[in-house]
Amino acid sequence: MIVKTYKARDMREAIAKIKKDLGEDAVIVSSRKVKRGSFFSFFKKEILEVTAALDDKPTNTKKEFKSIVEGYTKNTYKPDNNQRKPGLYDKDFEDRIKRLESLILNAGEDNIKRIVEGIKYDISDLKNAINYVKKDNGPDLSKLPLGMHKYFSYMCDLGINKKYAFKLAVALYNNIDKERLSEEYYVKEYLSVVISQFFKSSTPQKKGIVLVGPTGVGKTTTLAKLSAIYKLKLNKKVGIITTDTYRIGAVDQLLSYAKIMDIPAVVSITKEDFVAAFRDFRDMDSVFIDTVGRSQKDIQRLNEIFGMFKDMSDLHVSLVLAVNTKEEDSFEIYDRFSKLGIDDFIFTKVDETNTPGTMLNISVKLKKPVSYVSFGQDVPDDIMKAEPLKISSLIVKKGSGING
Repeated sequence: MIVKTYKARDMREAIAKIKKDLGEDAVIVSSRKVKRGSFFSFFKKEILEVTAALDDKPTNTKKEFKSIVEGYTKNTYKPDNNQRKPGLYDKDFEDRIKRLESLILNAGEDNIKRIVEGIKYDISDLKNAINYVKKDNGPDLSKLPLGMHKYFSYMCDLGINKKYAFKLAVALYNNIDKERLSEEYYVKEYLSVVISQFFKSSTPQKKGIVLVGPTGVGKTTTLAKLSAIYKLKLNKKVGIITTDTYRIGAVDQLLSYAKIMDIPAVVSITKEDFVAAFRDFRDMDSVFIDTVGRSQKDIQRLNEIFGMFKDMSDLHVSLVLAVNTKEEDSFEIYDRFSKLGIDDFIFTKVDETNTPGTMLNISVKLKKPVSYVSFGQDVPDDIMKAEPLKISSLIVKKGSGING
């Protein structure tokens, strides 16, 4: 056994000296702070005195680092007779902590890196989740099961409301196979199933299907997609009425599209025009009605739209919402257009946002079903019937990954 004492300014310097002199296998036996200086010095400088030892006899076996750490941190650890020293391996908690510190300091660079990376991972996991709730009255993350913080953060990144994300994370933990929590693909699939339970789908049962919403949400493109689906895939007799005479280009585009698809289409300027056109389409299975986009803040213009459809019973009203719209604005839009009696939502521009989870927030808070979800400009391909599992999969798989 080789035993040496080293003086250094701090533990880092002492370890460097020990490592250079005795190598990676040396063990720190003790450390203390001492005063250094001459008898006549007014102030004495405090330094660190570290004693290290090295067994110069080679051992035949070498225990795994993990098992050694577990041994030092458990009361059940029993060293062999050759290792035992009086008072060194008692059950005193403070003594075991000191031994663990010595072990870590002498574990070697690779093992220390693994320990540090593991600690950094856990701290980062918790910090990321806390950042989502520290600025408001968010959920109590201390009640979130260990290991679920990264999935909570992932859902928040997708735009899912913090409180919903917390409940979903707990539901996920309570139902999933714990051994598979590290399998990202499996967890995403399971999360899709859990989220799907919060959506309800809708199928219009009335002849007239009115698309309303603010400017720029894609009502006209969505109407073109739906009319094509109804005619080509569902074999329905379809008609189109547009009341959007504000944008000449959009009207011309819609009429040209209707002509190509051999779908009868008319323009209605007044309520009388609309009533007459709707009556003329009485033999149609479905009539799609496009409306002018109006800001939810333009109350006067909104009233013009409301007046167009007042007292008409055979209309199904779908509010078209772009998913890349701020959530608070979407709620305001619904509040202003709700005077029409909204039957369901059509979500558009899912491909233009990184937070598709707002679809869940809106549907849950407003308790409305969804009929269709649109995710591109191609007619009629980039749209799908809003089946709950399809919507939830679109939300979950929109994310680029779960970062630990």
